Amino acid sequence: MVNILCQKVIPAKPHTVLETLLDHQQLGRFFNARFKVVQSAVHPAIRGGSGCIREVSMLGIRFYEQILHADEHAIRYQIVGDFPVKKHHGEIRLLRCTDKQSTQVDYHVRFAAPRYLPGFVLRRVVTRDINLALSRLEALYAPC
Repeated sequence: MVNILCQKVIPAKPHTVLETLLDHQQLGRFFNARFKVVQSAVHPAIRGGSGCIREVSMLGIRFYEQILHADEHAIRYQIVGDFPVKKHHGEIRLLRCTDKQSTQVDYHVRFAAPRYLPGFVLRRVVTRDINLALSRLEALYAPC
């Protein structure tokens, strides 16, 4: 299993970070991919939350992710099916910092790499992409 944990302090409150990360159509601002909602959330109390399925297009491939849970403390999601990786689980924890104006984001993903691609290669690529996305998210809220 490939196991990745990336962390970043974002200068915004957890609720704001949650709303930004659940605005699926706009996630391309942070990640090197395009996102399209193909199924709305089951519980519309949190827009883009539990039950939402999004199509992700990147590097010439397309796959689907489903939001399993979303609240002010965490977003849990998984890739639907076994492509491009198997047994994928993602969790983004949102922890209010002591200044009460910032959020520590702990982005944790784990998955099984396909046989044709070594896990260490995927770990490096995915870690780089998540760290870049978190830096872009941080820049969105950083004071000028």
